[in-house]
Amino acid sequence: MTEALAYLLTLALFSFVIVASARLRHDMLLLACFPPVFVAMVMGFTMAIYAEDAFGIIPTGIAIGLGAPPAWWLGQRLKARDLLIAIYLAWAVALALALVALMFPDQV
Repeated sequence: MTEALAYLLTLALFSFVIVASARLRHDMLLLACFPPVFVAMVMGFTMAIYAEDAFGIIPTGIAIGLGAPPAWWLGQRLKARDLLIAIYLAWAVALALALVALMFPDQV
């Protein structure tokens, strides 16, 4: 249960990072989103493959979908600087959760 929670929360936060970066309206600050988006795409893809196999496609799809609405909403409400701060905060939390999630032994 805790492994599923760690994986699915990480996927939701990675989804938030990707969608919020797409909603960023400032050209130069968009360049600062390259590292979080790259890591979110690569780690999110590999974690989604494992999560789909271990926990099912429906929970994985829901977790990925949960990150989009808050990112879309914050993209409209926040200024570009504040949205960038939210992106980096979500990325930092996602990386910490990914570290926890990857510590669990693989299911056989």
